[in-house]
Amino acid sequence: MLESHPLVVDSITRRFGRQVAVDDVSFEVERGSVHGLLGPNGSGKTTTLACALGLLAPHAGRVTVLGQPAARLDRTRGRVGVLFDRPILLRGLSVRRQVQYTAQLLGHRGGRTVDEALELVGLGDLARRPSKGLSLGQQKRLALASALLGEPELLVLDEPLAGLDPLGVRGLLHLIRELSERGLTIVLSSHRLHEIEPLLSHATILLGGRVVRTGTLAELVGESRRLRLVTSEPARAREVVERLGGEVGPLEDRTDGWLVTSTQVGAADLNRALHEAGVAVSELRPVTTGLPALFDSLLDEHTEGPLPFRLP
Repeated sequence: MLESHPLVVDSITRRFGRQVAVDDVSFEVERGSVHGLLGPNGSGKTTTLACALGLLAPHAGRVTVLGQPAARLDRTRGRVGVLFDRPILLRGLSVRRQVQYTAQLLGHRGGRTVDEALELVGLGDLARRPSKGLSLGQQKRLALASALLGEPELLVLDEPLAGLDPLGVRGLLHLIRELSERGLTIVLSSHRLHEIEPLLSHATILLGGRVVRTGTLAELVGESRRLRLVTSEPARAREVVERLGGEVGPLEDRTDGWLVTSTQVGAADLNRALHEAGVAVSELRPVTTGLPALFDSLLDEHTEGPLPFRLP
């Protein structure tokens, strides 16, 4: 019988000394989804994944992987594939021997063969090449081939795009999309929002070790829906928006008007209020700005003072 949720993280807390790395983190991963664990560096993504994989024990809460406690790695061996942010390769081995060694080490029997795994990640023609001569993108594909042995049900990718050039990013994203289309459940951590957003069906956003949003991508992006308001009377329009409990910011193209950033204000209600106030409106439309804009709004909401950067 298939577990309804391949990964369930239930109220986990993990400390390192007095430092709380993750605090009461909860989320569920739907079968067949591509679930992003998102946040800036230091937000607790890697610690959360380490607890989810049974590599770290949480100080509170629990994790189940494919219906089993995360610590019972013996019960999920071969059913979970993992790609860490830095591929671990053994010196002196060819591409094929690297994957063969992993198969022997993990005791894989059945499932994909070594050559099938290499073909799947696009390294079949390089099987005899020394692995030390591979580019970083090819090294990540090689590590992914090892993770795909045994035909896992759940694939966990920790910062898969780290260090890759644009060509490497494009190739790996294409491969992840192909694996998703085959029905594989994928969990990936990243702060590369623009690049991974098209892949995701679900996401959990961490800031300061806590979950600030989790849900389907459609739900999350809906929260970042903003209204573009262009008017010849921006000062009066601002008063109307603020009276309705909304917030405004400048339009990037410096057109007279405002970017209405509060989700409390709907376009129909705002248009009605502006008309009743006699404010002339030349444009009022929703602007769906995606994950980067949602991150910006969450950073503003959960941090104090100006930030020296924004997430890419």
